[in-house]
Amino acid sequence: MTALIIIGIILVILAFFGLGYYTWSFAKEKYDHNIFGIGVIIRGIASLFCLTFAVMLNTGDGSIIVWIVAAGILWLWTFFATWTRSNIFIALFSLIYQLFAVLFVLKAYDSVKRRLS
Repeated sequence: MTALIIIGIILVILAFFGLGYYTWSFAKEKYDHNIFGIGVIIRGIASLFCLTFAVMLNTGDGSIIVWIVAAGILWLWTFFATWTRSNIFIALFSLIYQLFAVLFVLKAYDSVKRRLS
């Protein structure tokens, strides 16, 4: 039974990456739009910084709502930018992959920074 669970987890992970690759390649071929462009990465990093500031600077005066709304606006901007350049289904599916791309870029930056220092 444990082997089936492990195989199932591996298949789900492969399907997740396969769907992400298919979404990226379909958007690139049909609409000539890269869903992992530099604008997506910059807006994603900015939104994660807004969420970090929301947690760190929670002073009780409502500033947390401003930071969360700012992060939401950045992700809506990313959604609408993808939607206008492709279609709504690609925009919906790509949001989670764009978040993972931002996290991957931040992790890669942290790894390079640690090696250089």
